[in-house]
Amino acid sequence: MWESQERSSAGEPFDTWRLIYAGNRQLAHDLRSQREALRDQSFKTQDMVNWAEQCLHFFDENGAPKRPIDPQTDKAVKDARDARENADAMPWDDVRCIYRGQSMVDFDKKYYQQLRDKLTVDIEETENALQTDENEYHDLIRGHQEYLAFIEMEKSWYSKPLVRTPYDLLVMGLVMLMGALGGIVRILRDFLDPARSNPAAKHYFFIPAIGMVVAIGGFVLAKTGLLLLSSAKDETSLSPFMIGLVGMVSGLLAKEVIDRIIAVGRPMLRSGKSGAGTARGKSGGESDAGRGPESGEHKQGNRKVAEHKQQR
Repeated sequence: MWESQERSSAGEPFDTWRLIYAGNRQLAHDLRSQREALRDQSFKTQDMVNWAEQCLHFFDENGAPKRPIDPQTDKAVKDARDARENADAMPWDDVRCIYRGQSMVDFDKKYYQQLRDKLTVDIEETENALQTDENEYHDLIRGHQEYLAFIEMEKSWYSKPLVRTPYDLLVMGLVMLMGALGGIVRILRDFLDPARSNPAAKHYFFIPAIGMVVAIGGFVLAKTGLLLLSSAKDETSLSPFMIGLVGMVSGLLAKEVIDRIIAVGRPMLRSGKSGAGTARGKSGGESDAGRGPESGEHKQGNRKVAEHKQQR
């Protein structure tokens, strides 16, 4: 019934809305199925009431079967009584009517009338619940036509991955493709420049692949404001065109982007090492301070031994 909650390209609000929408539509489907089942049962119950009313015409006021009865019917009734057949297993015909008797047929009529009335109430309650669900559905889709478009796109096998794939993965895919495009542009630049040697066959594969990998690092730097974007804009302000530009530039200038990543990462590593060195220095100083007095006494003792040897 319920789908697992997945992050989609439309974002978290659409994910939550889709779960509510799916629950609403599933409830409407269940209510319609329940209504149809109740209606079918009500029709069958009404047929049983009609049979009981027609069956009562075979009996007089005292409950005795009216004469004349069809000879074949009379013989079938006698055979059923001799065989002690179960009336519930017999078909709904005149033989069952006479075999069951006036009192039992009257009981059947009242029972099926009560069942029919109960089914009528159940159908009305189901109709009310379905109407309430439909009202909630209209409130749910009001102002969310774009979400309905996403729901329709999910029904197609070729557009469903675009909707179900998380937005961040779509962005990373765009960055990698644009990085590969930047690598292809780099190959074309080398191919068209007479001053440069023609690229080797392996370069047509490795350079776009390198561009895809480097574009990821360039995109991370761009998101952190360390590459291309030095303003204080929010991260979500990156448009698809800016994202594509970052990927293409990263693929075209792979070496420069790698150098930039190294330049940014080296101070981070140095700060980590200096912090560790400072901690070791403090612990070493404390250790030397603890051994200071003992070391001075040892040196003084050696000096006295040397003076004693000179006097001798």
